Amino acid sequence: MKPGLTVVAAAIRTADGRVFSVPKPGRHHDVLMMMFKEHNILQDEDEGQEQGFLLSDGTFCRRAPAKIIAEAAGQLLPGAMKLRDLYSEDVW
Repeated sequence: MKPGLTVVAAAIRTADGRVFSVPKPGRHHDVLMMMFKEHNILQDEDEGQEQGFLLSDGTFCRRAPAKIIAEAAGQLLPGAMKLRDLYSEDVW
């Protein structure tokens, strides 16, 4: 893990590798709405879409590793979920 790396936005990666995000405090449902409205892409996790986060270096990160990064960066809000995965409610 790179020093100084932080979680900056909720994001979704499509099966073909495209990453869509909205600025914080946007949630994953906001990303899904934007994908549909602006790109006519429907939610389809069965076809390989993944929910995760955009990191400060511009890369996509799945929920579980993003939780480790957010915790190391001191980004978790008090009372953040005790689950292994990160949710946008845990950081903003």
